[in-house]
Amino acid sequence: MQYSMFICLLTLLVQLFMCGGVFSEETPDGFRRHGRFRGVGACLATVIGPGPQKGTERLYASHVYDGSALDVVAVDPVTGKTDVFTSPLLSESGAWAIALGPDGQIYVGTLPHAHIMRVDWQTKKLIDMGCPSSSELYIWQLALGSDKKLYGCTYPNAKLIRFDPATGKSEDIGRMSATENYARYIAADSKGFVYVGIGTAKRDLVAYEIATGKYRSILPQSMKGQGTITVAKGMDGNVYANEKDYSGRWLRLDGFTTIPVTRPAAAIITTPSLANGRRVDYDGHRVSIHNRGDQYIHVTTDYLGKPLSIFRIGLGPDDRLYGSTAQPGHFFWASPESDRWEEIANAGKGEIYSFLAWGDKLVTAAYSFPSPIMVYKPGQAWQPGIKPESNPRQIHYKGENGGWRPMAMISGPQKKIYIGAVSGYGLLGGGLSVLDPVTGQLNEYLHVVRDQSVTSLAVTAEGMIVGGTTIRGGGGSHPTQTAAKVFLWDPVQRKTVFEGVPVSGAGSIEAVCMGKRGLAYGFTDKKVMFVFDSLTRKVTAVKPSGIGHVIYNAIGRGVDGRLYGLHDKGIFTIDEKEHIVKEIVKYPPGITGGFAIRGKRIYFTSGPQIVSYGF
Repeated sequence: MQYSMFICLLTLLVQLFMCGGVFSEETPDGFRRHGRFRGVGACLATVIGPGPQKGTERLYASHVYDGSALDVVAVDPVTGKTDVFTSPLLSESGAWAIALGPDGQIYVGTLPHAHIMRVDWQTKKLIDMGCPSSSELYIWQLALGSDKKLYGCTYPNAKLIRFDPATGKSEDIGRMSATENYARYIAADSKGFVYVGIGTAKRDLVAYEIATGKYRSILPQSMKGQGTITVAKGMDGNVYANEKDYSGRWLRLDGFTTIPVTRPAAAIITTPSLANGRRVDYDGHRVSIHNRGDQYIHVTTDYLGKPLSIFRIGLGPDDRLYGSTAQPGHFFWASPESDRWEEIANAGKGEIYSFLAWGDKLVTAAYSFPSPIMVYKPGQAWQPGIKPESNPRQIHYKGENGGWRPMAMISGPQKKIYIGAVSGYGLLGGGLSVLDPVTGQLNEYLHVVRDQSVTSLAVTAEGMIVGGTTIRGGGGSHPTQTAAKVFLWDPVQRKTVFEGVPVSGAGSIEAVCMGKRGLAYGFTDKKVMFVFDSLTRKVTAVKPSGIGHVIYNAIGRGVDGRLYGLHDKGIFTIDEKEHIVKEIVKYPPGITGGFAIRGKRIYFTSGPQIVSYGF
């Protein structure tokens, strides 16, 4: 089963929330609270449906809050007034799936435990209708079948599920693919068929016949390959399939038959429409109703969101903390001395994985942003673009994949920045990238360790790059290797000159840091620390760490010369004489992200809260 780093973090946040940790109001001795982020979580899906009174309409939007309960927001498109329906289950933080049922009720499919819920105006609550399949984490989409039942597609076993609004009963129909993880898109026609778009390692398209329960792949051989098939309903009632998110080749679907078409005969339904036919867009803050021509009527909503978990923080060149939330990527600065913070921009749909101060600039590497790399000048106006004078300057490069997860970023030899990343969806071999922050040129080296992705980086005194890997790739990929590796990469030769398995059976190396005399300390997902001698190229010690999971790449050297790091339950140091881990202090509310050292304080995040500890 393949899990992304984001899903692992989401699971941790949910566990901490349910234990009452992340949102604890008590500050343990020795710790200090700073900024606490509040904002609007990403809108994952929308639909138009009936309002609370007969003849009224509402736009229903699902908002995700990692580590908290999801909100379904009902927006009056005329006034902007909202009613909020919060998940009754604290574990359910988002809903990609939302649909209007045959009974006129709104239903959502949740994550990360794949429940179905119903909006209930009478009680002003979301009603949990149960979990159709205990093996699934996400319900990606819901579609109304010709039998007046809702069908859903899931992750991580690419299943088709069915829910009957008339009886409240659900059913696990089974896997639509024997190998793939993502049943990502779903649509139904009026002829008794449901169609499922599958990926991400291998594209597939499955037709399911409601009357017989039979299903099979109908994707032409010529359209097979890496990626995901998109399916969607057209305004003419037909269902269409596409190989590249509404670009590339199209198919019209008719039962178990596919008909190639140049383009759909009618517009694909991508945005909801009111009863009068006017299209409606929603960005989480305002409703935009298409009026005529290119004109829109904009209505600001009164929805303000709630505390939103911070994904990552770092120290900027101006001695301020900078951070990013996830889904969406609210980019903000925060004071290291007080609880003051300010949002700079809603910078992208995803999240920033890595921060690095470079001269008077801040370099960021992000997942699902307008550009994978940004070079930002603090204190200057937010004017993003690709020109050198833009702020931030958006860096693009040949072969870029917005679905990458840039876990590690360090400054290194030749005045370059080195970035380690997990591959995009369906791919293995996430690379090591070398960025010249002055020119904006980036060279990416994939498969520096075959079929493994780079998750952690450090640089030796001799100018070699030490890296740690994960056997996992992007979501939906299938690992071919059995153990993560430590490697040495030569920036002059631009190639890997050594690789080896430090801990048998470990799937990921969560952090690597340089100690003294060429020794590198690494931490694996098996809660094991290893010591790697970069000069002799040998692993000299392997021992249990005695702590929880290390927060990815959250280890650094303090002003007192000691190495400090974060794990999910507290703060530790590394004894470089004995080569052992020593926990300094526990943080009972839990640690979810890092990482910065400023003076004699260590900064980290606990859900939406920035916290520091003095050493």
